[in-house]
Amino acid sequence: MYTRKIEPCPEGFVKAGKPVFGTFSGVPDRLDIRGVRNPYSSFHFLPPLVTNLRIKSRLSYFFTIGNYVGCIEFFDAKVFSFEELTFWEKSTKRRFVYRAIMGPRRRFIPHSLRSGFVKNNSARRYSRISWDKEHRKFSFIFRMAGSKTVPASNAAFISRMESEDVVSLSACNPSPTSRRCTARFMQTMPIHGALSVMEKNGVEKLMDDSEGLCFFDMARYYMKFYGAGEYLTGLGEVDGKNVSFRLDVSSQEAVDSYSYNSNVLFFGGRATPLPPVRITHNRGLMTTWNIQDTEGMVDLLFTPASDNHNLISTLILKTEYHTIYGSFEGVLLTADGTKIAFKSLDGIAKKYRIRL
Repeated sequence: MYTRKIEPCPEGFVKAGKPVFGTFSGVPDRLDIRGVRNPYSSFHFLPPLVTNLRIKSRLSYFFTIGNYVGCIEFFDAKVFSFEELTFWEKSTKRRFVYRAIMGPRRRFIPHSLRSGFVKNNSARRYSRISWDKEHRKFSFIFRMAGSKTVPASNAAFISRMESEDVVSLSACNPSPTSRRCTARFMQTMPIHGALSVMEKNGVEKLMDDSEGLCFFDMARYYMKFYGAGEYLTGLGEVDGKNVSFRLDVSSQEAVDSYSYNSNVLFFGGRATPLPPVRITHNRGLMTTWNIQDTEGMVDLLFTPASDNHNLISTLILKTEYHTIYGSFEGVLLTADGTKIAFKSLDGIAKKYRIRL
């Protein structure tokens, strides 16, 4: 069976100008990859102050609670920042999408994982994700004004970090060569809260406070000028236990993806590193996806239900991506051989192409 060694978190992901590669347990104090020496071999004369500008950041928060499932993503490219909140009503597959573009700022996504926040403070698109390791709190709040195409909505989710179902994993991988790196922190947490929608006719769909689950992901990477990839996030409950996972295939992955990748399964309060996978959907994005590995630990089908397609094109950026809600069916294996089988687990797939 596939295994990837999990080591204690290092003091930093860059040491003496070189990335510290590996998979790590616990919560690092900082997610910072600045200071890599000569990350771009063709431009070895460039100082770190310049090459640091190629470091991009992404923060994601996936959730399932009550009759809703969705995600919010923040992308920090230094010259601008982008936010998109997408969620679906499970019973009807109705989609709600809210976007915002923010101008240049020194740093949108913080380095610290001890305490920090990401916030869009506009009047029409307010959102805030915050965490405080000392006080063991994690929260996500949003208030979105309505428009011609989407109603107003708001939500507040709180996680208490004392729960045994709070599990995390970090990784620092070659990206794709050993000169550059991608650092990632992932954490799954139970959530408590509610999400409400105000329809245009004045009818408000109120949710009582409910229990749910979230998957938090923060990544920093030395980005190439062109990038593409797909990743899938599943989360829910199987046999009375919380389960969540992330499976990723991208142009940023290491050449030796067997030794270095960020695929992970969280189940029963434990993290299982997963092997690299192959994702296929030969008949189109909205047909069944097949996800398999060569170790017998991942054998899944993803059935899409609703696609949010977006294209952004500016002077410095061109990106096309799909955010697809659907359900997983199949089998996953934990590191101790426990078989996790399910027929309908909430999932969100992402497919993207980006030029920056």
